[in-house]
Amino acid sequence: MCKYPKITKFQIEAILDIRKFMREIIINMITNFSINEQNILGQFSGPLEKSLWIDLYEPSSEERLVFEKETNIILPLHHEMHQLEFSNRFYIENTNVYLSISVVTTVAPIPESHVVTFIITKDKLITLRYSDPNPIQTVMDQIEKRPTTIKNYMDIFMMLLGALVGRVADLFELIGAETEGLALTLVNSIDSSYRSQSGNELNNTLREINKLENLISKVYQSLSSLGLLMGYMQQMHQQLALDNLQEHMDTINQDIKSLQKHGDYLNQKLGFQLQSTLGLINFMQTQIIKIFTVLAMVFMPPTLIASIYGMNFHKMPELSLSFGYPLALLAMLISSFLPYRFFKRKGWI
Repeated sequence: MCKYPKITKFQIEAILDIRKFMREIIINMITNFSINEQNILGQFSGPLEKSLWIDLYEPSSEERLVFEKETNIILPLHHEMHQLEFSNRFYIENTNVYLSISVVTTVAPIPESHVVTFIITKDKLITLRYSDPNPIQTVMDQIEKRPTTIKNYMDIFMMLLGALVGRVADLFELIGAETEGLALTLVNSIDSSYRSQSGNELNNTLREINKLENLISKVYQSLSSLGLLMGYMQQMHQQLALDNLQEHMDTINQDIKSLQKHGDYLNQKLGFQLQSTLGLINFMQTQIIKIFTVLAMVFMPPTLIASIYGMNFHKMPELSLSFGYPLALLAMLISSFLPYRFFKRKGWI
């Protein structure tokens, strides 16, 4: 009969100490912030339940389990954060408010956007992300470099929203600067002195326009999700206790509306430049076809003369003339010069 080894009290305590030690290590891996007696925000190494802001960046399964056990807050799964439905991005569960928005994380070489989820509880803010958005890191650096005085965790939320809106504004400024450079390239392509290089420049311009169109669509997606978030917060005004933050929210709403107008302008400008680029490419192709057409018309008369004297008839009086060959060459030269002169005067070549 198999006998199981007995576990002593010392072994049980050792296992519990190891689990406690591992739990503390996992908690220390989670970035959290709180305020001191002077209401200055800073990084916090205490228990999670006393934190004002907890940032979860690519949490592992162990970190998720420890966090959910410590805070009694259910974290959405990664694929659940990317739901398109409004009800799946903004909802309430166990009195906690879940808000998921799209944020542009990468600009070059290929623009990328990822979802960041804000979880607002009765006493803290949690950010859940699987990417490293620049605005969130900017806020963390700001907290670390200079003292930041806040009243509660909603002030942190407003700081993050302001940083996200500022990120959209920075990207629009970048797109605007790139658009101005593309406009200069188009002007140079029209100039005849750039004719030998205009083909490559137009191809590069078309590539840049497509990249900027992709980027501006990502920025629009982020700006739209921010606008939806602000609209949802207005509906949940009383539950989120936003009375002291109304002025800040109005400012953010005004910024979002002005950025939407500016984005429309940039989108129209990119559309115009795209049409201009395609028009110039079409014009260059037309010029090439026109050159071939003119050359065909120039060489058609001498080809006709050469074909006539290439016929094998017995009675061709010109063949017996001593100056017949120079006369035929002269006729061919004149017949090619006259169409060339005509097209030159018309400005077709």
